[in-house]
Amino acid sequence: MLRIGLTGPTGSGKSTVTALMRRWGGIEILDADTIAHGVNNSPACAAAIAAAFPGTRLPDGTIDRPALAAAVFGEPMELKRLVGITFPLILAECKARMDAAERAGCRACVLDAPTLFESGGDQLCDVIVSVVTPREERLRRVLERDGITREAAEARSRVQERKARTRRLIQEGAILESVYPQCAELELETLKSELKRKFASSP
Repeated sequence: MLRIGLTGPTGSGKSTVTALMRRWGGIEILDADTIAHGVNNSPACAAAIAAAFPGTRLPDGTIDRPALAAAVFGEPMELKRLVGITFPLILAECKARMDAAERAGCRACVLDAPTLFESGGDQLCDVIVSVVTPREERLRRVLERDGITREAAEARSRVQERKARTRRLIQEGAILESVYPQCAELELETLKSELKRKFASSP
């Protein structure tokens, strides 16, 4: 099974790419943000976060995400302390789900993660795909989708340079048709990987 890491800043068009990937059939799509939310609200992780960041746990035992964001925003050392708690647990869950997808016979598993490199999630993947979109187009999408201020959208969009560590780029602009051939090339790579694995296991 080919393990694909999919990344890109907010508003870049990752959801468009994953929608096209689903058409391949036999593809498992993992949303790292959804996995992270579940892990962060697990009793063990929530307790560890609450101990490190007092005032961030709700009465029902889950994490108050806005309060936690406020505690680490603009505080690099606090953010580093938080990810030191959460990232190892999140990565372990991502790996477990990728392994489960392989056991289930999936052709490929896609880990959709905006912070793929920062979290170390790229180490779980065979191929890294970055979705790249012009900055102004990204900001326009985020403003329309989330109803936040431009300043907040820009803060979300700031992302480290990824191209040097990426094996494949998908240029996703305003014209959807430009994405199809790039996704088709990636599907071909998935098929090649599948055939190579099958031939390697043949007697």
